Amino acid sequence: MSDIDYNTYYAKHCARYCGWLPAIKKYKRQIKKDTLKYFTLCALEAIDVFMFEKEKILFRDNYGTLPDVIICERYKDIATQIISLVRPPLKGAILIGKLEDILTFQDTKDTIGLSPGDYVKDIRIRKLLRIKELHERLKNHFPFDIINFDPYGNLLNPDLGDNKLYRAFKKIFELQQNINSFLFFVTTPIHDIHHDTNDRLKSCFDSNVFKHKEIKDVLIAANKTSIFDEINEKKRIAMCFSKLLVMNAAISNGWDYKHHGIYIYESPSKTKMLNSVVEFYKTEKGPNESLYIKEVVRIIKKMPQYYSHQDSLRNRTVIRHLKKIIEFREKSINAYKLKP
Repeated sequence: MSDIDYNTYYAKHCARYCGWLPAIKKYKRQIKKDTLKYFTLCALEAIDVFMFEKEKILFRDNYGTLPDVIICERYKDIATQIISLVRPPLKGAILIGKLEDILTFQDTKDTIGLSPGDYVKDIRIRKLLRIKELHERLKNHFPFDIINFDPYGNLLNPDLGDNKLYRAFKKIFELQQNINSFLFFVTTPIHDIHHDTNDRLKSCFDSNVFKHKEIKDVLIAANKTSIFDEINEKKRIAMCFSKLLVMNAAISNGWDYKHHGIYIYESPSKTKMLNSVVEFYKTEKGPNESLYIKEVVRIIKKMPQYYSHQDSLRNRTVIRHLKKIIEFREKSINAYKLKP
C-alpha cells in the first residue's frame, strides 16, 4: 500500500497534465464519440477520474454516477472508500483484488465447472473461485476506450519470463480485440530493474542499432554515441521499454501504435517512474517495419520528458491545475451528501 499523498504528487501530475490530457482530448476529437469508457487503477484520491470529469471527458448520469468507469483496487478498505468517493453506478464497478491475478486467471481441474456461489470446503479453492468471478466480470467489461495501467508492482522486475504483471499487461491487448482503437497509459518503476530484464533491454537496443541504420544514425546525432551504456539511462530505458514491452505486445495481437509521449517523473522519495501514453489501432497488414523505425526515431528525438520532484514543486501551472481538481472533487463529494 502506497504512503504517497497523490494530492501533492506534482511530478506525477506533470505527466497527467502535459501528457494524458492533450492526448485524450485529441483522441476524443478523432474518434468522435460523446462518451468514453474508462478503466483505471485510480488509488484512493482518484485524481485521474475527477480530472477527466472536470475536463468533460467523463460524464455523470442523472443519478450522479459515472456509468462508464470501471476501477480495480487491490485493498478492500481503500476500495470501500473509493466507492463512496467516485460513486460508480454499481458496487460491481469496482473490482477488489490484484489486477495481475484477475487478468491472468485460468481454470484448473479444481475450478472447472464451479462458480463463486457454489459451496466448497477448501479455502484455497474458494479464493480461486473469487478470482474467477472477478476475471469473468472484468472480461465482460472489455473493451475500453481508455486504459490506465498503473498497478502496484513492476513490469521490469521480476524478469519478463516470470513476471505475472507483464502477462496481465499482454492480456489486455487480447481483451481489446472488439474495438478499433484505444488509448493506453502504462506506468511502471524504472529504479528497480531486474538484471535479466536489463540484459533484454540492452539486447533490444543493440539489435536496433545493428539492424536499422536510421536508428543508429539518429542515436549518434542525438547522443553522440550508439553504445547502450554511454547513453543517458532515462533515454535508453524509454526507447527499449517501448520496443521490448509495448510494441511487441501490440504487434503480436495485431495492433499498430503511436506514442503520444513518454514521461519519467520522480517521487518525493526520489524513485523514478516511467509513463507511456500510447494510442493503438487495428491493422490487417501485419508488422510494419517502416512504421516501427519511424516510431523509434521519433522516440529518440523527442522522448522522454523528465519531471524531477524539485522542479515539480516550482511548476505553478501544474500545481494550480491539481489544486483545482481537488477542489472539484471536494465540491462533488459535498453535492453527493446533499442528495437524498
